This record gives sequence, structure tokens and C-alpha cells, in this order.
Amino acid sequence: MANIKNEYNINEYIVECEPDSQNLLLAAKIAVEETAKLYGPIFTRMVSEYALQFEAEKLKESPPENIHGLEAVTNYILSNLNRYPRGYDALIYGIARADRELQGSTGSGSRRAAYSGMKSVLEGSGLLNSVIGTTEDVFEAICKAQEINKAVKTAVPSRQIRGENNQVIIVVPNCAYKDACDALLKEGTSRLVGGMECIYLIITNAGAEIITKKHLDYRLDEYGKTECKGRIFEV
Repeated sequence: MANIKNEYNINEYIVECEPDSQNLLLAAKIAVEETAKLYGPIFTRMVSEYALQFEAEKLKESPPENIHGLEAVTNYILSNLNRYPRGYDALIYGIARADRELQGSTGSGSRRAAYSGMKSVLEGSGLLNSVIGTTEDVFEAICKAQEINKAVKTAVPSRQIRGENNQVIIVVPNCAYKDACDALLKEGTSRLVGGMECIYLIITNAGAEIITKKHLDYRLDEYGKTECKGRIFEV
């Protein structure tokens, strides 16, 4: 398991790893279940339907008519990870799409989903209590969360750069969540506060909030074919 440092006297933290698709999928499933407590059963139904459509499209087949509900859809995605390794993007897309349909944009639902998914990862590692509230430095908090993510194989290759005023610049090459983001961009999905949604930033932001116990926000500055860039900051 990860050996979490007490401080990070560096200005750049690089994550080099290969995430485990199954672990990311299960974290996304937990995120759906927790967010459904906010919206009710309709949220789970909508996410499941959108995720099934997304997955089937990636597999270049028609959505199976006999698959209904979150459990069945998750198992369908799980059984096809050998054909589409980024199957977790189907559930992630479903979360953002359902949130948009219910609110007109991604907002509290997506943030709750990211927070719940990130918290489940930290709790599952057994290290949540050892890091929560240990720092108010956003960069350090992100580094700690990423070490845990690496240990449980849910980390995504990225660079975290310490900025001014407790900001953190995030650079993500060939993002593991890009399939979901591409679909959302094509549909014109945006954040409630304006600007494009970013799956990596919202998840990383959630981890930093859990550890620092601060209210933070994020902004996607550049969205590219091979690299995205954004920032996380105090509000």
C-alpha cells in the first residue's frame, strides 16, 4: 500500500501509471448509487440507459434488449472490458448526461458523484483517515490523493504543477476519460457555472476537497486531441 508523505516540498508531481479499468468502473458504479440518494431512482435509471447506449456504440452493436438496471449494465460493461477497456467511461458519461437532463447542465449531481467515487477509493484503500484534514495546501492534498490512487490502480497519467495563491495547474495527456468528455462536448454539455466539464478535474478536485476540507473549484483551460490543461483553486 502507498506510503503517504507528510509534506511535498516540490513544485511538480508526475503520475505515471496504467489505471485498472475494473477498479475505475466499480468506483463509477458507487458514484451512481450515492448520487441517486440526491435525485432518487430516476437518476439510476437514466444513467443506466445512457451508459448502455454509450457502451453499445463503442462496441459497434445494438444495445441488448434484455439488460436493464445499474447492476446488469455494469456487468455488461465489465464483461466487455477486453473489447472496450475504457468501459468505465460509459457510466461516467451516463452520470453527466443524466445530471444535464435533470438540471440543464452538469452541477451538484456530477460534483456529488465525483466526491462519492473519490471517497470510495480513499476509504477502500484504508488510508482515508490518515490523510483527511492533514493539509490545507491544495497541491499537497492532490499529491496525497494521487499516491493512494496509484496504490489502488485508479490513477490516471498526469502532471500536477504548483501555482500561485494555492492553485494547482493540471496537465493530462491522452486522458483516460476523454471518450466521455468527447461525447459530452459533441452534445453541448456544459457546467452550471459555465465552461466545459472535465472528468479528470472534477474527480481530482473532489479528492483535494476531501483531504483539505476546503471548498475548491476547477476550470478547464485547454481541451486538445492529445492533451488537456486546467486548474484547481480555492473559492
